[in-house]
Amino acid sequence: MDLAFTKEDEQFRHEVREFIDKNFPQKLRDIDKRTDLTREDMLSWHKVLYNKGWIAPHWPKEYGGTDWNITQRYIWDQECANAGTTPLIPFGLTMLGPVIIGFGNDEQKDWVLKGILSGDDWWCQGYSEPNSGSDLASLQTKGELDGDEWVINGQKIWTSTAKFAQMCFCLVRTEPDAPKHQGISYLLIPMDTPGIEIRPIMQMTGDADFNEVFFTDVRIPATNIVGERGEGWKVANATLTLSLIHI
Repeated sequence: MDLAFTKEDEQFRHEVREFIDKNFPQKLRDIDKRTDLTREDMLSWHKVLYNKGWIAPHWPKEYGGTDWNITQRYIWDQECANAGTTPLIPFGLTMLGPVIIGFGNDEQKDWVLKGILSGDDWWCQGYSEPNSGSDLASLQTKGELDGDEWVINGQKIWTSTAKFAQMCFCLVRTEPDAPKHQGISYLLIPMDTPGIEIRPIMQMTGDADFNEVFFTDVRIPATNIVGERGEGWKVANATLTLSLIHI
């Protein structure tokens, strides 16, 4: 088996290396300064890649992917690592995006994927809860259907970058009498909805990357559900599986 890179591969590598050298934001090149970045700083590399059309190499081309082959994706990852580029925020690109492609309806594919690609919608993950530990299926945040709206009450914890996020993909118990691995739904929640409170969790470093998120009578459209009602555990497993594949 010949494992050598082809001439075309090396040409692609040169293109990638040159692009990173010319376009990776100067402010992000100093690793020592990456602990105090604004939301705009954290999105600056994302925006550069979006404008180039290279923001989602692992997505299908019809949804905004690059159509690179596996060797090109390997070269891209290798060159980014060699250059020390900052990792992209994973929640939309590597976690939610592939799930929407696989489970979302046409309307969701339209608005969710566009916002992820452009960086206009920053997503956070609403999974962990204070009393659940490692048993995610024991979550207690509940959602009740009231007409054409979900009414959500409960709490999430360790929610990374929630203070920056416009949106949250969240696991909510919608069928309280079902077995714990059933009766969970996967909902998309705008973070500016009335009734949401975000409290930073301060770390020893003085940073507050993690947050508590409280939901009090939060109302979102009934259509903001991914997959079928009560099948959120299946969607959540797909989220975690796909994120590992695309890290």
